[in-house]
Amino acid sequence: MNDGKYKAMAIIGVILIIGVIGIYIFNSGFNLLGGSTDMLGRNVDVPTQINKTYAMSESVTVSLYMLAPDKMIAWNSNRTSSENRYLPAEYQNLPVLKGGKQNANYDAIIAQNPDVVFVGHGEDKETVNKIQEKFGQIPVLDVEGDNNLTEMVPSLNFMGKVLGAENKSNELVSFYKNVTDKVKNTVSSIPESEKKRVYYAKGANGLSTFAPGSPQTQLINLCGGVNVAQSPANKGAMGVSMELVSQWNPDVIITSDSQFYQNIYSNQSWQTVNAVKNRQVYLAPQSPFNWFETPPGANTIIGIPWAAKVLYPDKFSDLDIKILTKEFYSEFYHYNLTDGEVSDILSSSGLTQF
Repeated sequence: MNDGKYKAMAIIGVILIIGVIGIYIFNSGFNLLGGSTDMLGRNVDVPTQINKTYAMSESVTVSLYMLAPDKMIAWNSNRTSSENRYLPAEYQNLPVLKGGKQNANYDAIIAQNPDVVFVGHGEDKETVNKIQEKFGQIPVLDVEGDNNLTEMVPSLNFMGKVLGAENKSNELVSFYKNVTDKVKNTVSSIPESEKKRVYYAKGANGLSTFAPGSPQTQLINLCGGVNVAQSPANKGAMGVSMELVSQWNPDVIITSDSQFYQNIYSNQSWQTVNAVKNRQVYLAPQSPFNWFETPPGANTIIGIPWAAKVLYPDKFSDLDIKILTKEFYSEFYHYNLTDGEVSDILSSSGLTQF
């Protein structure tokens, strides 16, 4: 009787141990056979040693560069000289293999012989499986949340594990959580009636923007602002009229278009808008990647303290954006900024208090 009881207890113990190991493996994305489960739940055979990788979306390309730049085989879009200003020379010279999920140059990518290819926000298993068929034996891993600032931590952890760069992904997640918590704790006490009304201007004339639920404008809400754009659609790009912008009358305008930024204070059409009258127009820094969007990926993490200083400089007077910028560029953009370069980045964006 006692032997039977001990055997039963031993079996239960083994089952529990196997269950715990299984949960760990599932959460980590790896199994004991050298395979991987991607973020759509697809089982993929992945090499234990990964040295060469490619990403089929700009947001995942940014994460790849931040976590393991020496494992990148190429960019997936052309880069300008201004974007490369704060990018180390060895990465400026990487080839460009154009195309996203719909129009990728598969032959050119395959010719580079990557160990693994990342697909950003692949939509569904069927779509990613079709991409896998085109790559043959080269494993394809889907990454979800890479283009959503409020939900990107799992994507960073996943890529860190796949790339063998867990220390770097942990550092990036820690930076993200620290600045996010600081900003959220401060803006949570701002009454709705006192929140800054913000317009994000796209294009040389500033008359394109994004619907309020778009990933491209997440920084506005995260940093305590209100997106003035109104649209029946929850997300996506939208054209607007000058009349509409005047009706919305934003307190702050943020743009990524340098031509619009340079001309707005002399453009008579915009002179009645409060943000222009009060000189509250700001240009998102864009080297080596945009701080606000394009893409709406891990590059916008440094945009959190910047946008907070843009909207509420008095409430964030203790937030040292210069130190944070230096740290972010050194650790994740692999470029050591001088004090002069930091000041130039911030002053060129329109910030006067930093």
